[in-house]
Amino acid sequence: MSALALFCLVWTVALYFASKALYRRHPRIWFAPVVVVPALTVALLLCAHIPYSVYTADTHWLIWMAGPATVAFAVPIYEYRHMVLRHWLSLGIGIGVGMSVALASAFLLAYALHFDPEVSRSLLVRSVSTPFAVVVAGETGGSPQLVALFTIVTGLTGMIAGDVVLALLHLRSSIAQGASFGVSAHGFGTARARERDTEEGVVASLTMILSGVLMILAGPTLVQWIGTLAI
Repeated sequence: MSALALFCLVWTVALYFASKALYRRHPRIWFAPVVVVPALTVALLLCAHIPYSVYTADTHWLIWMAGPATVAFAVPIYEYRHMVLRHWLSLGIGIGVGMSVALASAFLLAYALHFDPEVSRSLLVRSVSTPFAVVVAGETGGSPQLVALFTIVTGLTGMIAGDVVLALLHLRSSIAQGASFGVSAHGFGTARARERDTEEGVVASLTMILSGVLMILAGPTLVQWIGTLAI
C-alpha cells in the first residue's frame, strides 16, 4: 500500500463523514455526500495530478460495498410487501418502460457520438445500480471503471434533477414518483425517494432491484445486440 493510495482512501472516507454531518445540519441537495465527495475528489485528483489507477488501488473495495448496501434495500420491500403486491402490474410496466428508454437513449448517444465498442457497451448498462452494472459489463466486454463512472453520473443527475422533473410532470402518486427515482437514478434516486416519503422509498427500492435483476438476466444478450448497432 503506497502512501499516496492510503491518503486517497483516508481522504474519501473522511470527506464522506464530514459531508454527511454537514448535510444533516443543512439538508440541501448540493451538500449531500454523493455530490460533495465526487466533486471534491475529482478536483483533488486533477490539481494534484494523481492517476486514477493510484486512487483506485486502495479504494476499489468501496464500490464492492455497494453490493451489500443494495441488498439491504430489500428489508423495507418485505415490510411493505402487501403494497407491492397490490401494484405489481403498474410497477412491472414502469420497470419495462424505464429500462427500454434507458437502453434506447444510450444507443442513440453512442451512435451519434461514434463511441468505440468498449465505451458503447459500458454506456448501455449504466442505468442500473453499480453492483448489477459491473456484473453485466464483465459479460459484455464493457469496462468496469467506465460503467461505475457512467452509473454514478446517471444516478447523480437523476437525484439532482428528479424533484424538478416530477414537479413538471405533475405526478402526485407516491408509487409513480418512487418508481421514477428507482428506475432512472437507481441507488442515488432510492436514497432521495426515502428522504421524500417512506412509501416512495420502498417503491424506488423495489424498482431499482428488479431493474438490476432484469439487466443481469437479459442485459448481456441485449447489450451485445444493441452494441453492434451502435458501433
